[in-house]
Amino acid sequence: MKIGIVIGTRPEVMKNYSIVKALREANVDFVVLHTNQHQDPLLREVVFAKMGYVPDFIYPRSYRIGAAIDWVCEIIRSQQIDLVLVNGDTAASIVGAVAAVYSDVGLAHVEAGLRSYDNHMYEERNRIMVDSAAHYLFTYTERHTEYLKKVPDLRGRIFNVGNTTVDLIHDFSAELIKPRSDTYAYITLHRKEFTDSRIRMVDVFTTLNGLRDEFDAMIFPMHPRTRDAMKSYGLSFDLLSQIIVIDPVDPFLSLSYEKFAALIITDSGCIQEEAYIFGVPCVTVRNNTERPETIQAGANVLTGFSPAVIRDKICLQRRFGNQQFPPVYGEYGVGNRIVQALRKYFIDWNDY
Repeated sequence: MKIGIVIGTRPEVMKNYSIVKALREANVDFVVLHTNQHQDPLLREVVFAKMGYVPDFIYPRSYRIGAAIDWVCEIIRSQQIDLVLVNGDTAASIVGAVAAVYSDVGLAHVEAGLRSYDNHMYEERNRIMVDSAAHYLFTYTERHTEYLKKVPDLRGRIFNVGNTTVDLIHDFSAELIKPRSDTYAYITLHRKEFTDSRIRMVDVFTTLNGLRDEFDAMIFPMHPRTRDAMKSYGLSFDLLSQIIVIDPVDPFLSLSYEKFAALIITDSGCIQEEAYIFGVPCVTVRNNTERPETIQAGANVLTGFSPAVIRDKICLQRRFGNQQFPPVYGEYGVGNRIVQALRKYFIDWNDY
């Protein structure tokens, strides 16, 4: 069995860390294919270096989804890949899934079963398509597993293995050092639902700026998409005059900021999970979430984009200290469980 791991974004590099580690330990042959979606060194080379592995192949031209699919198909043939592994709901997951389908090789989907039940989201459509095509569906929680069991016509086998982020945080815990001595909020906002609306950006930024007195500081590493949107809309950074806006930070500094924050304010799915694992209260500036377990445990709240609701929810969550939540994302060893399942149940789909 030879595995091709298809990656395109920074979170995928991090989420596949423990799978790569487990593949190495099990002496399973694999290659890593990067679709060149995230080209910024802070989002690619720096992250790979931290995770201890590198892409074997990088798409050599500007990213285009159709051309990237053709490229992955070529690599599957030339490298004699038996199974493609994709992670999450990104464009890279679709690239890898379509290439696997049209190359008649196996497909494994890590992070299967997530649903926001909002079909307007690209990510939601990606999840549905990849789940439907996958031969092996690796879920993070029992809730995701039970959901998939009710989906008709799935062709894949379902495994509840836990969240690979648990392994990542465990293995690199010594590198997560408190970045500040004061009480701060950590902010990340970059999703299309936010950046595609000038009104939403103005409302949210104005609201956050007015909550500065709730914390000693509010730290906001601004994603390139968010910065580009501000420039496109002609928005002044005066909207964020009370907030410390910084450039994107490397993955371990970001995790360190999260771990020691008094509160996390985000629209990221991954960071909702990380906040939960760290036991840090979270406020999610979205209308929905594919991480309902975090809401049910009281670790996270949804605000939508209403300034009044955002203000009230932040003040409410601010009152909660860091705490331990039920381990819905599983125990350490997720990467090993994924590799063991693939070794045990792998079928050469060319011969099937």
